[in-house]
Amino acid sequence: MKPSISVLLAAVTAATLATAAAAMPTGEGPGKAPRAHPMDCAKAKDKARCESLNKDIRACKDKTGDEWRECMHQPAPTAKFAPPQPRDCGKARNKERCETHTSALEACKDKTTRAEHRKCMAARLPPPGKS
Repeated sequence: MKPSISVLLAAVTAATLATAAAAMPTGEGPGKAPRAHPMDCAKAKDKARCESLNKDIRACKDKTGDEWRECMHQPAPTAKFAPPQPRDCGKARNKERCETHTSALEACKDKTTRAEHRKCMAARLPPPGKS
C-alpha cells in the first residue's frame, strides 16, 4: 500500500509548521515586553553607564512595544574626560621628545573633550616618526 501524495504533503507541511512555531521567540512580539535583564556591573568597563542602563531597565520593565523603546532610549552618562598627566622626563629615552610632549600636554590641559584634546595635541606635536 503506497501513501498518497496528499498524505505525504500534509506530513511535510505539519513538520514545517511545527519547526517554525518552535523557533519563534516567546518574549517579544506585539503587546509583549522585551526580555531585558539587569546586568552585573562588577566587570563592566564603564560602571556608571552600566548602572544607568540597569536603572532604565528596572524603570521600563512594565512598558511594552514603542513605549518601552522610548523609555529605554535615554542617553547614558559617559565618564568625564581627564587629560593625561605630564611625565617626568628625567628618565626618558628621548628627553627632547618627552619635553615637547609635556609642553603640549600643558598647553592642551583646558580642553574638555577627547576630540578637542587630540586636535590640540596634533597641532603641537611633530608627525609620528619625525622626532
